[in-house]
Amino acid sequence: MPPVHPGPPTRREIEQWTHDECAQVARVLDELVDRPAAAGSIRHRRQLVLAITGGGVLVLVGWIAYLTTTLPESTSVGAWRTAWVGFDTVLIVVLGASAWLVWHRRQLAVVGLTIAASLLAVDAWFDVCLSWHTPEQWGAVAIAALVEVPVSVVLATTVVTILRRTFFVVQQLRGQKPEGTSLWQQPVVMLSPGRE
Repeated sequence: MPPVHPGPPTRREIEQWTHDECAQVARVLDELVDRPAAAGSIRHRRQLVLAITGGGVLVLVGWIAYLTTTLPESTSVGAWRTAWVGFDTVLIVVLGASAWLVWHRRQLAVVGLTIAASLLAVDAWFDVCLSWHTPEQWGAVAIAALVEVPVSVVLATTVVTILRRTFFVVQQLRGQKPEGTSLWQQPVVMLSPGRE
């Protein structure tokens, strides 16, 4: 005669478990949860993001060296060299940190990639606006259209992909059927579902 399984424990029984017992069951359930397959497109996206963030750091180091030697100390509107070299230095730090986080597959990469995407969009905006009606106008437009904006979009859509895959796993851990719920409707993961 096959063994009889008593069925899943009740909520009342689970509430009597120790923290260690709950953690042990959570680890087992986490191992059993289906995760979205790391399809080729995901691997390629990761490689692309690593190339963008790592390559961006290398390009910006040279760019900062160029700006440091060619921009005037100040103009009628302020300290251009300090403003642009400082901005690009922050962008290097964010891209470098994002590359490290993506390389090590850390969830915090969503923060770095979001900041990097935002900074690139801001950089494109100011480069185009501040060069308008100058000899550098069309170069700024080309760099914005061909580099800064597309890279910003790739980084931002990578954040959306990471969030969607995270919610897929969280829904399973909560015993819910993973659905294609819009990110606008996803609850904060750290809160219990259905509670204010």
